[in-house]
Amino acid sequence: MRVDEHILNDFNALDITERVADLLLSMEELKINHLPIVHEGLYLGLISEDDLLDVENIEDSLEKHLKVLKPYSISADDHIYAAIKTIAEGNLTCLPVLDPGKKYIGYLSPQELVFDLGRQVSYSEAGSVIVLRVAIRDYYISKISQIVESEDALILGLQLRQDGNDFIRVALKINQQDLSRIVKSFERFEYDVVEVFHQALFDEDAADPFEALVKYLNI
Repeated sequence: MRVDEHILNDFNALDITERVADLLLSMEELKINHLPIVHEGLYLGLISEDDLLDVENIEDSLEKHLKVLKPYSISADDHIYAAIKTIAEGNLTCLPVLDPGKKYIGYLSPQELVFDLGRQVSYSEAGSVIVLRVAIRDYYISKISQIVESEDALILGLQLRQDGNDFIRVALKINQQDLSRIVKSFERFEYDVVEVFHQALFDEDAADPFEALVKYLNI
């Protein structure tokens, strides 16, 4: 999943000669809080609505306030996971995409990425989610896979989240609705099962399994 498979071009990057007032108006019209800024074809950085609101005179051109630009960007040939990490770190509403010459060629939308990921097999296939809390030193995906497969099941997807300095939470999407036997197997091998998202959750709280996983991940 490369970045260039998800690029949007429904608006153009703006130049540093734009007035602050016009940039704020563009953000309001586009319903985003960030805009890519270019000059003479080269990408200079990302401007946020918060930084623009701090400018005393909104009639100023942006070139008077270049210090507030943030260097967030991603290369077109990067993996989509690197883009998601950058978006999360900056709490961005758009992430500029650059070609090898550092020229702006489009942007990524967090919302569109969620929709695109939702169409991936690991999310769209029926199944359930189990979350394990594992010491980093004890994390072996081969062992976890072996336990799941011993119950005639398959892992469709996996997400890792840091849980303190020494632990991680491992969310597994599994191709079974009833995970009771798998839960018992993990507990038999002394894994800490912290959450199980099973059929009842999907029926009551979400239209499909992907929506339930998104709620868990707080996307």
